[in-house]
Amino acid sequence: MDATRRPVLLFPGQGTEAVGMAAGWAGQGAWVETLATAEAHTGLPLRRLMGEGPLEALRAQRVAPYAVLAHSVGVFRAWRQAGLPLPQAATGHSMGFYSALVAAGVVPLEAALDLISAVEDLSAETFAGRPMGMAFCIGVPEVDLHRALLDHPGLVLSNRNGRAQFTVSGAVAALEPLVAALAPGALKAGLLPVRHPLHGPHMAPLLPALARRLSAWCPADPAFPLLSHFDGRPLEDGSAAWDEGLASVALPVDWLAVVARLRTLDAPLFECGTGSQLAGLTRWAERTLLVGSLAQPPGGGD
Repeated sequence: MDATRRPVLLFPGQGTEAVGMAAGWAGQGAWVETLATAEAHTGLPLRRLMGEGPLEALRAQRVAPYAVLAHSVGVFRAWRQAGLPLPQAATGHSMGFYSALVAAGVVPLEAALDLISAVEDLSAETFAGRPMGMAFCIGVPEVDLHRALLDHPGLVLSNRNGRAQFTVSGAVAALEPLVAALAPGALKAGLLPVRHPLHGPHMAPLLPALARRLSAWCPADPAFPLLSHFDGRPLEDGSAAWDEGLASVALPVDWLAVVARLRTLDAPLFECGTGSQLAGLTRWAERTLLVGSLAQPPGGGD
């Protein structure tokens, strides 16, 4: 890594959790401290589940987002402790934006954990008895997806992850026939393992209660600009960044807009978390952009 150039960091979202993701990190004090804080706040054995599984338990709706958030923040703090320059900017995909908020010092880790809890609680209450979720399709042109959505007016395009990678949110009863209609012409299509219609207008009614639940947390200005995953614009005010985090559950993700902003920054890009989800999405959108990885502990771990 070129330590003389300030990087831009990309924080991954839910779906990147994997058994073994904690391997090598137990020797990193900043990571250990971060995970201990998350475990104390949630009451969950995150390190054990990340290290030993089982995978079904790690992927549980009320476990996976906590694990991804805490791990990504711990990775960032460990690399900073090892000498990583302060980022030029940072962003996150979906709930990865929460990791960016904490890394930038807008709110403490506990606030982002509370935000996840509030989304889970309010979604369960709002959609009780109405199975909701998200579906993905890869390899379908956007115009064809919009045409298919005309037959399902209760569904919305929620993520533009690439030029032919999308997610759709809404009722499972409508998502299933949409997937069946798209699958023959897609490289891959299916339902995502989430129970909420994230990043769409179905979530908008939750926002007032969400703001009330999180009102005790007072945001600070970020130590570096954050890029909205909605349109790629820079957020340099703490209140604006925190508001964006709250509203993000109802705002669509446009990774193409993020990539357009990344092209203007002329900085090394690094994915700060487990796996290479964002490296893949970024290369899918712009072949000239290479994304490095901070997935391995600095100095080789323990």
